[in-house]
Amino acid sequence: MSEPAGAIRAFVAVLPSEAAALEMERLLTRLRPLARCRWVTRAQLHVTLRFLGELPPAAVERVREALASVAVQPFDITLNRAGAFPSLDRPRTIWLAGGRGAAELSALAGRVDEALSGAGIPRETRPFRPHLTLARSDGSSPPPALRKALERVPSFAWRCSGFALMRSQLTPQGAVYAKL
Repeated sequence: MSEPAGAIRAFVAVLPSEAAALEMERLLTRLRPLARCRWVTRAQLHVTLRFLGELPPAAVERVREALASVAVQPFDITLNRAGAFPSLDRPRTIWLAGGRGAAELSALAGRVDEALSGAGIPRETRPFRPHLTLARSDGSSPPPALRKALERVPSFAWRCSGFALMRSQLTPQGAVYAKL
């Protein structure tokens, strides 16, 4: 799949530290054999603050300029709980979340949304739910082994000191992300 001519599929995200990403990759290695899902790769690990969709290059420049005004006071993030949207009984998205840093991530997402509205990007209407996606599924009930493993995920922590504007290119092998 490719983007419409000149359009850039973009999102704003907080990226985990290298150490946290390495630990999450170890978790993914243990989880992958337990269920047929589209598991993310280490390079795809992030907490989305705002998905922007397909943007023309001029809009990407406006977004970049608007985001430059968003200050980030460093804060700690801890992800220590797994779950799924809409539920673990019918998972479409399997994720990690946690208590530490959730309020700060929500506040940061609000500041990002505010800055983007000044750049002509419509405000997000859905509530922000801070999470890091591990896998996408077809919504069928997960095997008991996966449920059990998700009940005992380790804790992942890192210090957040910023965010990134990201490009998402869809390929037959999955999405490929790069900083813009």
